[in-house]
Amino acid sequence: MASTLYSFCKQTHPPTAIEHCFYCNFYTSWEQNLLVAGANILRIYRLTPESEIPAVGEPKLKLECVQVFPLFGNIMSIKAVRLAGSTRDALLLSFKDAKLSLVEYDPSTHDLKTLSLHYFEEDDMRAGSNHHPFAPEVRVDPDGRCAAMVVYERSIIILPFRKDNITEEQEIISGNAHIASGIKTPVLASYTIKFSDIDEKVNNIKDLQFLQGYYEPTLLLLYEPLRTWPGRIAVRQDTCAILALSLNINQRVHPVIWTVSGLPYDCLYAMAVPKPIGGVLLVAVNSLLYLNQSVPPYGISLNSFTDFSTAFPLKPQEGIRMLISSFYFI
Repeated sequence: MASTLYSFCKQTHPPTAIEHCFYCNFYTSWEQNLLVAGANILRIYRLTPESEIPAVGEPKLKLECVQVFPLFGNIMSIKAVRLAGSTRDALLLSFKDAKLSLVEYDPSTHDLKTLSLHYFEEDDMRAGSNHHPFAPEVRVDPDGRCAAMVVYERSIIILPFRKDNITEEQEIISGNAHIASGIKTPVLASYTIKFSDIDEKVNNIKDLQFLQGYYEPTLLLLYEPLRTWPGRIAVRQDTCAILALSLNINQRVHPVIWTVSGLPYDCLYAMAVPKPIGGVLLVAVNSLLYLNQSVPPYGISLNSFTDFSTAFPLKPQEGIRMLISSFYFI
């Protein structure tokens, strides 16, 4: 049977495209590594000095590929998280349709070690649909308390992480047992938040991000309740909105603490602004918007299209210069 499947699907050449790229402490806590992923291949890079070390000054560094990991599926999303008691970062890998893996580097085998596997492809979550073109996007709380993943454009999976030294007996009594072969894992039991339970208008999620500076994990959703397109902005514009959820992981409640509607229809994604400023930066096709609970919204126009494409109060920036940086890996 295995030989038949190998003949049916055989990878003749590893993929060369790059779909995901970020830095993390993959091997140790004092060394940052560059991780790039494309299709089912994960590559690990590090900066190493060249063979010739100069007598004066710092040596020249080169980017060296240390390891290549072939995986059993195309990577849809990848994030890093520092688990409690660990000296290195673990990786959260999502795969179609709604699979999630938590892996970590194992120095004893010089390979990836699976810490936790999660499968969210039950019939009740699919809601009768067999085709799901949307990729499961993973986001991690900045303080490493939990992770969130959107599945099937209908639900959010919350994956809490262990942050204290709770014993196995206490964990079983509290109903959060997640023990495999008697080994206590750093991941607690996951739970699901349906969009319909948050608000009936929450639909068509464009992006989600964890905000910084909040006591509890706060997840911001950028969504579009009623979609529009450029040829229809004369009758329907500013269709995007944001909504922030405060996640109480222990009690599994998620009150809405912040909402803003009437945002430009061409909003693309959100970027959480680090502390102490906080808030969120929304990147749109023709504008940039900064939103914060404590200050009025502020937005700037990047071109003249916003004169008729949105009614959101934008300030024009005369003589603005935009610099687009491109990175090429050879």
